Amino acid sequence: MKISIVITVYNYERYVGLAIDSALNQTRPADEIVVVDDGSIDGSRQIIAAYGDRIRAIFQANQGNIAAFEVGYRAATGDVLLFLDADDILMPTAIENVVAHWKEGVSKVQFNLEIIDGAGTPVGRSFCAFPTSYTSDDVRAEFVRSGTYIWPVMSGNAYSREFLRQVIPLNPPVGYDGALNTIAPLYGDVVTVPAILGQYRLHGRNISRNDGKGRAQRFPDFPRQIGFRVKEFDILKAHCDRKSVHVQAARPIDNEIVFINYRLASRKLGLSYVGEDADTSSSLLCRGLWLALARTTQWRAAASHIVWFTALFLSPSWLSYRLIMLRFNRAELLRPLLRFGSVIRRKHA
Repeated sequence: MKISIVITVYNYERYVGLAIDSALNQTRPADEIVVVDDGSIDGSRQIIAAYGDRIRAIFQANQGNIAAFEVGYRAATGDVLLFLDADDILMPTAIENVVAHWKEGVSKVQFNLEIIDGAGTPVGRSFCAFPTSYTSDDVRAEFVRSGTYIWPVMSGNAYSREFLRQVIPLNPPVGYDGALNTIAPLYGDVVTVPAILGQYRLHGRNISRNDGKGRAQRFPDFPRQIGFRVKEFDILKAHCDRKSVHVQAARPIDNEIVFINYRLASRKLGLSYVGEDADTSSSLLCRGLWLALARTTQWRAAASHIVWFTALFLSPSWLSYRLIMLRFNRAELLRPLLRFGSVIRRKHA
């Protein structure tokens, strides 16, 4: 089995070397590492070029992350492809674990990611915090019932070339990971490794924090993200028809707690979004509480969701804005307090 790691880069000189190093330093080496620089105008190109023939570098004019993904896909020759974002990191045993869990008929292997900040400091959370046992049968049953399942961002997935061959191009609304992960159960088993095998970096330039003009925001552009997810579910419907598979949920987006959160936040901020006519604040509160109790496997996470949805629902608009700012920037806001506490501890040590 041949393993390819594909890294797409655009103006990430601060991080791209760390991503490439993590791909090179695997206990089970990747058979090839393809790095696609999508017209960077910072120092990314020079950093990539310095690796010489240890990687396969492709430099192109800026075409966007979707085009860069497709170029990397076409250039890679592996049976299994892992697409690593240039600001993320693989743990040394990532490929070893993927190979150990691979089997015939798999569309992808997914794994847990530790969340770090821009400086590489863990923020104390992981994505997706999978249940201890989350088998392929569990994924399939959840997918048929709800139209969705638990999946990580791009860097936490290793895809079968056979799966990719059948579906690319997908014309996704924003990036390939959401669309690929949404339809993966239609094309094979989804195998979950609950261990942390990578690090997902949250910083001011994540695509999910950008508005329609590419400007970084203090919290996600909720209506824009909701619109993207609705289009990904349109892709799901088309592929369900193609594969003659029926999912029971009429609106899969109602089964994703993240988008219940985004919809309630949009209403509290007075923002319009796709499908808002079918929602009320009270219906979103009830749905969020139900998902927290019925679908969240860790009690701390469930309690956090319950407190959050209740506080957001009860808050007036001026307070809602401040709560949302705190929720989506808590690591940044708490960092000075953590540094202060560290100084105090050192003084009293």
